[in-house]
Amino acid sequence: MIFKLAWRNITTRPLSSGLSIILLSSSIMVIVLSILTMKQMDSKFKENANKIDLVVGAKGSRLQSVLCNVFHIDYPNGNIQLKDVNFLSKHPFVKNAVPISLGDSYKKHRIIGTNPSFIKQIYNASISKGNIFSKPLEVVIGANVAAKLKLVIGDSFNGSHGIEESIHDHDDFLYHIVGVLNPTGDIIDQLIVTSLESVWQVHPHDYKKGSFDLKTVEEHEHHSHDHVSENYKDNKEITAVLVNYSSPRAKFSIPGIVNQKNSLMGAEPAIEIKQLLDLIEPAVNILYVLSLFIFGLSLFSIVVTLLNSMKDRKYEISMMRVGGASVRLIFISIVLEGFFIGLIGSVSGLLLGHSIMGIMARFLNFKYNYQFSGLVFDKLELVLLLLTILIGMIAAIFPAITAYRLDISKTLKNKI
Repeated sequence: MIFKLAWRNITTRPLSSGLSIILLSSSIMVIVLSILTMKQMDSKFKENANKIDLVVGAKGSRLQSVLCNVFHIDYPNGNIQLKDVNFLSKHPFVKNAVPISLGDSYKKHRIIGTNPSFIKQIYNASISKGNIFSKPLEVVIGANVAAKLKLVIGDSFNGSHGIEESIHDHDDFLYHIVGVLNPTGDIIDQLIVTSLESVWQVHPHDYKKGSFDLKTVEEHEHHSHDHVSENYKDNKEITAVLVNYSSPRAKFSIPGIVNQKNSLMGAEPAIEIKQLLDLIEPAVNILYVLSLFIFGLSLFSIVVTLLNSMKDRKYEISMMRVGGASVRLIFISIVLEGFFIGLIGSVSGLLLGHSIMGIMARFLNFKYNYQFSGLVFDKLELVLLLLTILIGMIAAIFPAITAYRLDISKTLKNKI
């Protein structure tokens, strides 16, 4: 009975109760979106940053070098000579030094020129179907590339010059798919991996140009390929080298050695990503403050709504008291109204937050090459749910006390 009474009191005032619920759910939605976005970005960035100890590339922005060569969401600083970084693979403190070359893409999925160590040692990925590339222009595709573009072993395609937008297709060079990787949840799921020789063969005239002539559509000067087999053996260039250490001492020596060279720059992914997240955190905190402000408005709205309800229901409450309803029953029924408003507002806010995160995930998956999802849950959400319900009930206590102190005889007399 008491639950039906509380629920009826809410449904008979849909506008005022609805406003409280909307404000409450909006604040919860913003909080949930902030939590889910930061949690997944923090997890994905740190997880992949920790796979690589040092990125060695051309001098420029260290953060840009990490974002480009580790997370594949930015442009390279330029190219470096392969001969200048050969010492890394021979250093006793280096476990592996994997060269990569960027410059082309296929339907906005980056084509990475490298060696099998990129797949096996950096990302610990395995072949689902087919084999690792063994010849130039053979490629292995990530699981998401295969699923999204519906590609299978034996298919062929032409790469496009450029990383984000298609400047022109390399019509003279046809890539052949020889393998598909198992899903890993890492960035490699979104990549197309081939040999360094493939990149050099497709760009025989670009060996002296930064990052294989990465330009915008307006700046690009189309050049023909004459199929020369010589890959400028003395001038082979790559975009970067991904280094993993074999000894903790490497952290204190390798970056210094690299940065002393005029043409090279070392960037530590873990440090750069921490700085990036530190830059993002204030913006997220602003969202939290905004959501708390809306949350405060919603609680104030609950108090005002229930107080206004008390004014309209004074006679009804007095009649209930005369009919035998106890003061305790009246008090609990009003607190339950706050409970229901808090419950509906928090649950709808959680559902909205996850639904919008699911929609945003499509953009984030495309932009950041990671699998964001609206189906990720955080333990803070349960705390938020319980806390919101509790605060909704607390907000209803003052109106409940007002009803508790209601003068029955005066109310009935004024009504008569």
